[in-house]
Amino acid sequence: MKTEIKTVFAVLLVLALTLYPISTFAAAAPIRHGSDIGGDSNADFWNLFGPTQFLPNTNFTKISHEYLCPGQNVAAANADETNAGGCTGGVYLLLIQIQSTRTASFVIAAQDLVGFTFVEDANNPSASTVGVMQCDTNNTVALCTTLGSGSASQFPNLTFAHAKNNTSVSITIPPLPAYPAGTGTQGQGLTIFIQTTQSSAVPIAVPKIVGG
Repeated sequence: MKTEIKTVFAVLLVLALTLYPISTFAAAAPIRHGSDIGGDSNADFWNLFGPTQFLPNTNFTKISHEYLCPGQNVAAANADETNAGGCTGGVYLLLIQIQSTRTASFVIAAQDLVGFTFVEDANNPSASTVGVMQCDTNNTVALCTTLGSGSASQFPNLTFAHAKNNTSVSITIPPLPAYPAGTGTQGQGLTIFIQTTQSSAVPIAVPKIVGG
């Protein structure tokens, strides 16, 4: 009997360690800028898809998204017919722009991630796989957040959590200020990035975005 109890406990422990989200404290997120990826003049090399129109995720929150090739290696722009429709090398940067009327903190989650490894380092945004995207003047194509005044003069403190098996990541977001609209197709709202590295460039593993 004792052996059976120990076995059941061991199985439950393994499941908990595999599936239970690992959280960080709410803090300043890594910040990338649009021009870190590329500029308007070479958007065909890095802008894979989008941005999309805003669609409601819940009654309170709507999202837009865009897929980028951060290495400026859109296959079709680099005569890579084998991986046409994707990013040569399999590195994808998903941008999620969020608008919400929530007056309390809420959670957005990306599920069914493939090739994701959690890295959050505010001192090294380019090496981070999660963070926020801030607008600048050299890239008016990619989704990003334009900072304004008052509470909109900075990014909120976000809490990122990820499953131990790295198949999902969630972001706890406090009530959002009224960020001003950007230029071109930069959009308006809080913009989060999630970077993945697939072993094969195509087909693209598109995560499911839930919550809000």
